[in-house]
Amino acid sequence: MKQAVGGRLVRVETPLAACRQPDGLEACAALFKELKNPYYIRDQVGVTQTLGWIDAWTYQPSVYAVAARQASDIVAAVNFARERNLRLAVKGGGHSYLGTSNAPDSLLIWTRAMDEIIVHDAFVGQGCSDAPQQAVSIGAGAIWMHAYNAVATKSGRYVQGGGCGTVGVAGLVQGGGFGSFSKRYGTAAASLLEAEIVTADGRLRIANASEHPDLFWALKGGGGGTFGVVTRVTLRTHPLPDFFGGVFASVQANSDAAFRALIGRFVAFYADELHNAHWGEIVNLRRRNTFEISMSFQGFSRDQAESIWQPFFDWLKASPADYTITSAPLVVAIPARHLWDPDFLRAHFPQAIQTDDRPGTSPDNIFWAGNLAEAGHVLYGFQSIWLPASLLTQGRQEQLANTLFAASRQHPLELHFQKGLSGASDEVITAARDTATNPDVLSAFMLVIVAGEGPPAYPGLAGHEPNLANARNEAAQISRAMGELRRIAPAAGSYVAESDYFESNWQQSYWGPNYPHLLAIKGKYDPQGLFFVRHGVGTENWSDDGFSGTIPG
Repeated sequence: MKQAVGGRLVRVETPLAACRQPDGLEACAALFKELKNPYYIRDQVGVTQTLGWIDAWTYQPSVYAVAARQASDIVAAVNFARERNLRLAVKGGGHSYLGTSNAPDSLLIWTRAMDEIIVHDAFVGQGCSDAPQQAVSIGAGAIWMHAYNAVATKSGRYVQGGGCGTVGVAGLVQGGGFGSFSKRYGTAAASLLEAEIVTADGRLRIANASEHPDLFWALKGGGGGTFGVVTRVTLRTHPLPDFFGGVFASVQANSDAAFRALIGRFVAFYADELHNAHWGEIVNLRRRNTFEISMSFQGFSRDQAESIWQPFFDWLKASPADYTITSAPLVVAIPARHLWDPDFLRAHFPQAIQTDDRPGTSPDNIFWAGNLAEAGHVLYGFQSIWLPASLLTQGRQEQLANTLFAASRQHPLELHFQKGLSGASDEVITAARDTATNPDVLSAFMLVIVAGEGPPAYPGLAGHEPNLANARNEAAQISRAMGELRRIAPAAGSYVAESDYFESNWQQSYWGPNYPHLLAIKGKYDPQGLFFVRHGVGTENWSDDGFSGTIPG
């Protein structure tokens, strides 16, 4: 095997092992500092961006890994695993909350080094007769921050990807993929023009609208690590708008009643002014009746965005006894070409980014400061639900506001407006409908995420163990909050990449009516279940560890 992959078979050593050495105190302290640097984690075969989920999973290293540099390395690894009935794991960005990019006692295919990015002026898929179009081909080991820099900063185009810049490109596409501007440009999955993939029979295939179209459809949201090892994706690119921008503010309500009124006011404001293709990103309902705004926009100037929000902020200022503006409204517009430009951001918005501080690393290795908590974190709980736009009608706005308020009494909520496509153009909706993602997303105006996490921790490491009591208490709060939300959308689905590890009805929740078709495709391309991720397509009859089972049907 080692010969077949040019010596790139490596025994996996986790850096966490340093903490178990008798003289490892200093090395362990340095390691846990580095675990807050996602670029350090990305470069380690023996660790993932999420270290675990309390009472669900804990990172466990593979025994060996193929540090793939080319598709032939992956072909060799897949054939070796199939012929010897080995548990196989696949890791690109290693950013899976559900733990899908690690498995104990396994052979790991690690695509970190396959990170080439090629921008095309006139791409035509293999075997296709479509007109040439502008696109970008991205290797399976690339991350979005580098992809945006190559496409937007250096080429003056836009590619729809994820909001967190250190997420792997290929994994996000296979999960569906939402970014700050999804209501304008659609999902990452809907942007897929072609994928190169190694399937369970060891064949390197091209999947697009003309070649293996069933597999191509499954890769557009059917879940990463399920249908094969994607080695490269080619995505449609778009003209850049003049500006990308954001609106930021923080408000504290001085009573529960005032907080409920604030939620109601915002729901009406969103329905009237923001429920369209221009707006995305997040409003947080925090503890102590704190309302945080971090919304993105495109297609407007700064002055236009400010004028849209002015009536809402005027309403707040008119009630100083009820509301304290703890962070004054800030409206920012950046020339679109510079939103992911490391030099521009360091010069003009240094507080917005963190930098890979290891000696000798690329100056392009930046990430959003708002994503710092995710680096090396341990999850306590994570649940999501798509809320339908019917809740924004006049007759249901009060019910929606009451429910959001009731849920916020149990646990903080994140309202992700860019992760629901209601308000998008017909073109965006049509493209998303032709993906494997649960169709609930088409009529949803937002995804509500209820989640809790802690800093880097690992069981059995003295001084670095997770606080189980706190974690379990917060997990219970998360479940109670989601229970309130499900009262108004009992059958609503959730986003597979950001969902509950313990989801019982996962087939319906993740894929809805698309599941039977996905199951048939899984049976066609991987009849023995070589590619396994827990709660992935076709795993109903498998053990949770992926070591025994059969594909249904």
